[in-house]
Amino acid sequence: MRKMLRICCVLASLFVATASANAAPAEEPIAPEELRAKALAAAAADAAAQGWKTKLSLGATTSFSQSSSMVGSPDGVSVQLGGLVDGQAEYIAGQHTWSNTLKAAYATSKTPALDQFVKAQDTLELATTYTYRLEAVKWIGPYARARFATQMAPGYLVKPGAYDVLYQQTDGSTLPVAHYEAQAFTKVTGAFDPMLFGEAVGMFANPTESEAVTVKLKLGVGTQQLVANWGYALADNAATPEIEMKKMRSAVQVGGEAEALAMGQISKDLKWKAKAAFFMPFYTNIDTTATGIDALNSDFSAGVSYRLAKWLSLDYVFAAKHVPLITDKWQIQNGAVLTAGFIL
Repeated sequence: MRKMLRICCVLASLFVATASANAAPAEEPIAPEELRAKALAAAAADAAAQGWKTKLSLGATTSFSQSSSMVGSPDGVSVQLGGLVDGQAEYIAGQHTWSNTLKAAYATSKTPALDQFVKAQDTLELATTYTYRLEAVKWIGPYARARFATQMAPGYLVKPGAYDVLYQQTDGSTLPVAHYEAQAFTKVTGAFDPMLFGEAVGMFANPTESEAVTVKLKLGVGTQQLVANWGYALADNAATPEIEMKKMRSAVQVGGEAEALAMGQISKDLKWKAKAAFFMPFYTNIDTTATGIDALNSDFSAGVSYRLAKWLSLDYVFAAKHVPLITDKWQIQNGAVLTAGFIL
């Protein structure tokens, strides 16, 4: 009897197992084809992002206006001509990124008030930055950066009427008042003078990186060196008849820096960019009257570019900076120009 029960149990077990196998659907593959395809595409994109990426843009800017018998406007022609260079070279190896930028712009303009062309814009900026993206949070990590900024051509002071200049020296003394005739070009700075160097280390955060919006933040500590070989900066007092010019001097500062950069693309042809950067010194090797918040170095810039053609765009650019070591005045430039150029 027991033997028959055992045989029945075995047969029942085999029946249940066979029925279950026939009823259960086929087991899903561990890695479906679509997931494998996505993984392969992601790996290919990551491999393509590695190595060197370079870009060099060359362009020319121009603006023109003419007026005759217009109420409130002098008769004559206003012209501005300029050129610009924007270069980028980036090397990516895993979590390491080395970025290098070159920006140069020069423009000259003529208005009915002056007989000759005068410099309207002159900048040269170089920067190299190393960043390391953390493995756990890839949009955060340490950075190290070095920067250089200067002007390429000498600077001149020129006025439509006769004017007097009072030159202030670094020791507080002044030179005798110098008189200049109308339209006279008075040299106040030399080529590549002054030069501003900066080095910093800290942490970066890129919370979003896409074509629509990219945000990059930096917070660190560093040094800043102003090298002034010869030159004067505008320090005019509106209450006096003379134009005051203060001689610049070399200096070294140590402090903290913060930067916020945002850029994006509204449409295929419309792009925008904005930046705010600050450097707050807590040590300066020379005596200066700028203390507290007055010693804060500020640099703001913004721009909008609309592409009219593959080689032509309409650009609006705004820039404002305050560097107390150079001048206590805000340096401001803005304007809309047509930019024609090509990318190498």
